[in-house]
Amino acid sequence: MSQENSKNFHVQRFRILVIGNANAGKTTILEKVCHTQGRKPIYLNNDSKLEPSASRGKHEIEHQFQYPTAHGFVFHDSCGFEAGGAVELQKVKDFIEHRARSGQLKDQLHAIWYCLPTSNDRGMTNAEMSLFESGTGNVPIIAIFTKMDALDQQARNQLMWDDDDLSLEEIEKQVPALAKDIFEEKYLNRLDEVKHKPRYVICLRDMNKEGTGCDALIVKTSQALDRGTLKLFCLSILRIDIESRVKQVINE
Repeated sequence: MSQENSKNFHVQRFRILVIGNANAGKTTILEKVCHTQGRKPIYLNNDSKLEPSASRGKHEIEHQFQYPTAHGFVFHDSCGFEAGGAVELQKVKDFIEHRARSGQLKDQLHAIWYCLPTSNDRGMTNAEMSLFESGTGNVPIIAIFTKMDALDQQARNQLMWDDDDLSLEEIEKQVPALAKDIFEEKYLNRLDEVKHKPRYVICLRDMNKEGTGCDALIVKTSQALDRGTLKLFCLSILRIDIESRVKQVINE
């Protein structure tokens, strides 16, 4: 790679639309991905910095933000699709189409992270599946099922309800298998019914605990990309981040 091409390569932005309801764990995922260490995001609009309070919570999909610990990533936020959320779905579709017409690679949308919590009893709703039915053009979707540890408790409750004679030790032995069955029935099997399937499915658990990370999400995102340049750039952000973390440990 020539010096000029290398320079152009490194100034690229990897742009991700993050979709999910308020309880989907989006903020936790972004903080883990970017290793924010408590630092707040920088909100951008037309290349001018906004105060975080000006945009946070309003889910203006065109507002872009990034973290000072991961300048390569630029994020956009959508609040997900509740029942009757046709308006928000249209906003997402319009945003995808608008970004697809961008002439420069750095301004295009490169991936969608769709965060779906498993901490409720209802499973995936038709509203949540609407994006998979409408499609996202050439932009790959990564379906991220969050709070997978909540399924353990659902399985535990079901086992206790179904059989009063089971000991606590026997219940704990059966929890992983039953939790897997619940996930497949309420979530995974429903994805088999949709017209446009996600490129990859990621399952995250215990994200509120120290030591958990999202490096696998970055790897799968890079694998979902069709352009080799984007694949390399996405992985380069991960590599630089890992090197930074190693240096931090050495210097402590």
